[in-house]
Amino acid sequence: MSIDTLDMKIIGCLLEDGRRSYRSIAEVVGVSEATVKNRIDSLVEKGVIQKFTVVLDYHKIGRAIKSFIGLKVQPAKLQSIVEHIKKHPDVHVLYRTSGDVDLMFEVIFEKMEDLNSFLERELVLDGILGTVVTVVIGPYKRCPLTGL
Repeated sequence: MSIDTLDMKIIGCLLEDGRRSYRSIAEVVGVSEATVKNRIDSLVEKGVIQKFTVVLDYHKIGRAIKSFIGLKVQPAKLQSIVEHIKKHPDVHVLYRTSGDVDLMFEVIFEKMEDLNSFLERELVLDGILGTVVTVVIGPYKRCPLTGL
């Protein structure tokens, strides 16, 4: 499956504003509304566009403590630890990694006390060999897809 320059221009418009109308996108990229609609439908059908979502400013909703947590885990316990962590509503992304840690995930909390409670309650699982916690001071560049 390949996407062409027109698809990329349409995707660019949607990344700027996912609520943008077909008409507005058509004007920017120089094709008809029908073409834009058909292209977007095709991109969704092919799985290139997986969903349309909202990007939040977590500070404005009182969630100012962002942290990246790395875990070194016993290989035999990896899957059960993943299943436990990914269910937590404050875990926003969870990755399998190589290097010093086996798992890396991002959490966002309202207060430092909430982060501390998470560490003390949720990360006492059998199979966790080590934990590395890095609190984010501030962003230099955010992910254009999630705003995180």
